[in-house]
Amino acid sequence: MKSKHKGRHAPAFILLAIALEPNHGLGILNKLQEIAPGNRLDTAVIYRKLSEMEKTGCITSQWVESEAGPKKKVYKITEHGMEQLQEFKVDIERSMATLNCFLKSYENEVMKEEKPDGKMEANV
Repeated sequence: MKSKHKGRHAPAFILLAIALEPNHGLGILNKLQEIAPGNRLDTAVIYRKLSEMEKTGCITSQWVESEAGPKKKVYKITEHGMEQLQEFKVDIERSMATLNCFLKSYENEVMKEEKPDGKMEANV
């Protein structure tokens, strides 16, 4: 089943990556793969969200010299971005609580009869 909400939490993860370490676009992508390996965001989504977050004042950027290659645009989280990150945290905690209620109800009510082969049988 494909997710309809691919990238839904992209801003939260991007802000988290930048809060952990100011970085350039590819560095942010690498950090995201490290902290959220199951969350597959492509570079287009990341750069689009970076642009949006810069416009809303969640992050700032500046061009810095690179030892190897051209200058890199390095992003840094702002105070407003930290506030937004806290709001994402609270929202994700609420979502997790709701999802845990779903899973508990599903496991306890829908799938409560176990078949002899160890598989669950729907209670329908």
